[in-house]
Amino acid sequence: MIKQFNTFDEDYDAIPTSRRTTTATAAAPATAQPEPTSVGADLSFDDPNISEVVKAVDVLPVVKIEKGTVARFALVPGVPLKQAMTHYVQGQGTLICHSTKGRTAACCKNEQPRPRFVALVFRYVNVDPKSGKFPAGVDRPQIEIQAVRLSKTNVRDILDSVDEGGSAYTIDLKMKHDEGRSIGYKFSRIAPKNAWRATPALEAEALAMAEPYKDGVKLATRLGKKLNATELNAALESGSASEETKQSMETMLSAMDDSE
Repeated sequence: MIKQFNTFDEDYDAIPTSRRTTTATAAAPATAQPEPTSVGADLSFDDPNISEVVKAVDVLPVVKIEKGTVARFALVPGVPLKQAMTHYVQGQGTLICHSTKGRTAACCKNEQPRPRFVALVFRYVNVDPKSGKFPAGVDRPQIEIQAVRLSKTNVRDILDSVDEGGSAYTIDLKMKHDEGRSIGYKFSRIAPKNAWRATPALEAEALAMAEPYKDGVKLATRLGKKLNATELNAALESGSASEETKQSMETMLSAMDDSE
């Protein structure tokens, strides 16, 4: 079940427990955008409009990083977080939980769901991938609109990065792999002010980039797969089979090691 959280300016104790790419240059005059190609329609790589058509149907990218690198971003103001209870199923990925108040779905039979949050962000793509800082000589940030997935711990990290009386929407944040865990990420403040607000023109352009995503429709799709009951049962069965295969392989490899 997908819910709308509110803002990072709220206290995290209230949290329930149960590419577009641009260099942010001067705005071009408004022109008619090509309509997305309908399902099943043919499209050729020789079509001069292919780039615009692909942009028109592009999904919202998710912030991803490799170990040893960082991502720098700022939260887009005025866009509430999306929230859902989810399950991770081996071989299937993250699935939206089907349980509701007073009714336990099949997905909760063997494990409790976990809360997942997703926020819309301005990601800076011309920073040093190791430090998250802008290299010498960079005079303006290059921005992409992306979504960042967050656990409850990640939300707390972000809130703890804000000074008393401040707002999470006015600082730049850094995301890196959490060295204290085998999986997961750590979030912290990298700058006290948003780089995308450096000039009024840059701020206006960044906000215009985010406008198509402010209704939250595409943002909600980054929470996880939303399946119907039949699809969910099939995914759970497939996931159980994948896990059994994985365990069988591990047992076999362990036996081979013991025999040497």
